Amino acid sequence: MIFWLLAGALTACVVAVLLLPLVRRQDQAVGRAAFDQAVYRDQLRELQQDRQRGLLDEAEVEAAQLEIERRLLQSDTAAASDEAAQSAAPVAKGAKAVRRIGIALVVVLMPLAGLGLYATLGSPGLPGLPFADRHDGSGREAAMLVAQLESRLAGDPHDAEGWLVLARVYERMGRYGDAADAYRRIVGLGRGGPEVLASLGEVLVAAAGGQVGRDARLAFAQAIEADPGNPRARYYAGLAMAQDGRLAEGLAVWRSLAADAPPDAPWLAVVERQIANAAASLGETAPATPQPQGEGSGAPPRGPSAADIESMQALPPDEQMAFIRSMVEGLAARLEEQPDDPDGWLRLARSYAVLGEREAARGALERAAPLIEGLPADAPQRAALQQRLEALRSALP
Repeated sequence: MIFWLLAGALTACVVAVLLLPLVRRQDQAVGRAAFDQAVYRDQLRELQQDRQRGLLDEAEVEAAQLEIERRLLQSDTAAASDEAAQSAAPVAKGAKAVRRIGIALVVVLMPLAGLGLYATLGSPGLPGLPFADRHDGSGREAAMLVAQLESRLAGDPHDAEGWLVLARVYERMGRYGDAADAYRRIVGLGRGGPEVLASLGEVLVAAAGGQVGRDARLAFAQAIEADPGNPRARYYAGLAMAQDGRLAEGLAVWRSLAADAPPDAPWLAVVERQIANAAASLGETAPATPQPQGEGSGAPPRGPSAADIESMQALPPDEQMAFIRSMVEGLAARLEEQPDDPDGWLRLARSYAVLGEREAARGALERAAPLIEGLPADAPQRAALQQRLEALRSALP
């Protein structure tokens, strides 16, 4: 109903604009000569009044009277022209008839033509959309994209990239079960890297209302095995521990994750809130996240700074590798001077694994293992360090 009201209002506006020049009366121009004659006669009367009051002398009155009478004579000639124009009235009446036909065409023909075009090219039978859908065009676009992708993947089910796009679209639409099936398709095609596995676990958690179930835990475990530093998998591993009543172990995992996070990581704020809540639940008063230490504190380096990374990305590939190796060698030298750092040895082992130096990675793990075993059984970081140790060992057969 609102559509038809708006359409009617717009049509009326267009018709009014088109009618405006047609309804103006062209024959309203009354003869100007008659009007001028009346003005000149008034001027003659005023001139005589001024002479009687002594405002003008005889010479001025005579000159002004001659000028007014000259103009009056000209207006008489114009009046004669007006009479001739009156004789052409039948012609004006003919033009008025044409104008009336034009008005009728605009008023009747234009709305009928608009309705005919809409009935032919539009969709008058299409049902109205809910209010929310009218303001969310992305929902309709996503549905069209899903239909196209599903049709294409039905003919080519081995397209891992297509399944990845479909999984992400399902995820944005809140269809977490369908998203999980799409991610499983990718895993089944042998393309299940750590990010895909972490995404699979995440949508399973979303589908379960925030609970980290068995299948989700398996996906996160596989993601950590493939990439021990994967932040999403580590976060949900801590969440699973907390949901199992092992809050201290979950807190240790989150603290370790926060310690490894870049300062500008977009998910760091979420981790820090979990750390703060868990620490408060355990009655801890210590800071929820590790505090940065100075140069002379003896703490192992956290890794290259943002400026170092930006400079490295501008280097050729061979120089980038040399830069990475120098950073790893710097960490190794630091650990030789200060060996009582299990977290540092684990990070060194992971760096060696990335470089493909498996023997060196295993050596770093051997240095980390006794340090972790030597930690007190109730040390909050022990469980997280042990988990990372086992994941790295599994990744280095």
